[in-house]
Amino acid sequence: MIYQKIHNNHSYILNKKTSKIIIIWLIFLSISFILFLIIALKYEYNIYNSYFGYIKKIDNSFYTIIYVPNDKVNELSTSILLVDDLEYDFEIVSISDEYFVNNDELCYEVILNFNLKEKYLIENNIINLVLKNNKTTIYQELKKGLKKWQG
Repeated sequence: MIYQKIHNNHSYILNKKTSKIIIIWLIFLSISFILFLIIALKYEYNIYNSYFGYIKKIDNSFYTIIYVPNDKVNELSTSILLVDDLEYDFEIVSISDEYFVNNDELCYEVILNFNLKEKYLIENNIINLVLKNNKTTIYQELKKGLKKWQG
């Protein structure tokens, strides 16, 4: 027999030299994987959701109306409202019973009440609202994404 049977030759397998490049590459991959796991489990950051809303005068008071996707409605009560990088305390006046379809997404009409600056209080004025949600980690977001993906 010209070629050795490598899978049956135990002494060949035990005495075989592994290339230094392969060893360095495996060490680099394992360290990178461990660093990714540490960062994914420990690093916390905020999620920001941006919405366009418009000002509407109802019963001599100004309210802001936004359309929020179905899966984000529950997060409203724990969010912090930002307009032009200023934080506002807000109150949810009502959430509509009917839903609207916007870009293939189910949205609910939400009426918010907060003390907006006087320069914005013009009926049908469009403003950009940013809702700052609680802190999360990469691991938690991956878990949520996998749940959505599985159905």
